Amino acid sequence: MVPARAGSKGIPGKNTKIFRDAPLVNWSFAAAKWLSNKLDAQVLCTTDDPKVAELARAMNLLVHNRAKQLAKDTASMADVVLDVCEATNSNNYILLQPTSPLRIKVDLERLVSALEKNPTVVSCTTPAEAPEDIIELSSGPIITGPKTETRQERVREYRFVDGAFYAGCVTNLKNGLGFSPAGTKFVTLTNPIANDIDTPFDWTMAETQHDWLVSQGVEFVRP
Repeated sequence: MVPARAGSKGIPGKNTKIFRDAPLVNWSFAAAKWLSNKLDAQVLCTTDDPKVAELARAMNLLVHNRAKQLAKDTASMADVVLDVCEATNSNNYILLQPTSPLRIKVDLERLVSALEKNPTVVSCTTPAEAPEDIIELSSGPIITGPKTETRQERVREYRFVDGAFYAGCVTNLKNGLGFSPAGTKFVTLTNPIANDIDTPFDWTMAETQHDWLVSQGVEFVRP
């Protein structure tokens, strides 16, 4: 499923704004259709935006009318997913957030492979900075531990849950276990950094990352 509500404050009309030759949300629609062919699953967009619904139908996706209370800033994504799964009588889901458009083909292939043995699979990326360097202004370092001599090496392995994809079972969400319960399989993406577009700066950075990946010959699943 692709959740794409109206009312973005950081970038008005974000989901339908053109990102490298296609509406932003269409990038996630394309990834969802690619996955549906591999997994024999239906693809659905949950939205309260007529323009997004029109784009979804143009790509032969099902459209779920997102309730007003689930389109607010305060609505939890777990409730959004449960609403869709209850309406479609689904026991499992893959969630693709439209704010993460750059999904590389090999990463989606790894998602499909991971689902063969794991009921819950979540994407992640390597943090741009060492977590040991993060501080709380009034108390100092949040994470304490030994550091290595170079920035390229780290004593501990950390990952950042980037939001590119979440796959799991509805039961865990109903039981309040969230999107990453115990036993979750985390897949580290090919992308060197996460792309999650909320602000104009994020948008520009994602475009730049797109262009760099293209120059490296990376194959996207794209509209």
